[in-house]
Amino acid sequence: MVKNVKEIVLHLPEISYEVTESRLRDYDIRVLQPRDGYRFSVDSLLLADFARIRKFDHVLDIGTGCGIIALVLAKKYSNVKIAALEKQKDLAGIAEKNILLNHMDGQIALYESDLNEISKIFTAGSFDHIVTNPPYRSPLSGRLCRNSQESLARHEILTDLDQILSATRYALHPGGRVSIIYSADRVTKLLAGMRELNLEPKRMRMIHPDLNMPAKLILVEGCKDAGEELRVLPPIFLNSQRFC
Repeated sequence: MVKNVKEIVLHLPEISYEVTESRLRDYDIRVLQPRDGYRFSVDSLLLADFARIRKFDHVLDIGTGCGIIALVLAKKYSNVKIAALEKQKDLAGIAEKNILLNHMDGQIALYESDLNEISKIFTAGSFDHIVTNPPYRSPLSGRLCRNSQESLARHEILTDLDQILSATRYALHPGGRVSIIYSADRVTKLLAGMRELNLEPKRMRMIHPDLNMPAKLILVEGCKDAGEELRVLPPIFLNSQRFC
């Protein structure tokens, strides 16, 4: 079934290679993105804000896209080193340009590869913290996005949650942490998967579009080989810009 979905994606309209440039004034970051392909959303900024990065941490950004999370973290924490991993060639190329554009090539290293190759790139336990904004839409439910690049970034086609969590388990040292943003209606799958691999959930925050609306996204921090204790943080209401 998934093979058929991949074939459908490959026949979707190709993206334009034209890019646009945006500026994140809060971080003084310039960001190139495909005009018609996958573009980052508020999810990435919420995750970058949620992640608790410590001084001199070695951070892995799984599925970096255009590099937005790595760029924000590098700007916020000038003394950390970040490895940014991206499977899609076009997005990896844009991420590399963004790293150079913002003069962060001494802090961020871009790797064009997928999770199947992670053991060939990094030794086990190499990282203190992992951040990931993974595809969390099932390829078998709902409509695919309008082009192949966006579909591969948003739907579980090239990878899925199980593979991402397994790679996270491999790459983190004991006591290392992972910060992830995921669909709220699949939170049971996320928490069960984390606990199965001893990535014990430690902090959780729900994200709602507005007051009195169900949560759409969830932020979770897990710790490798830690004991059971979960802190549920106040929710975020996006449209009202309020923390409750």
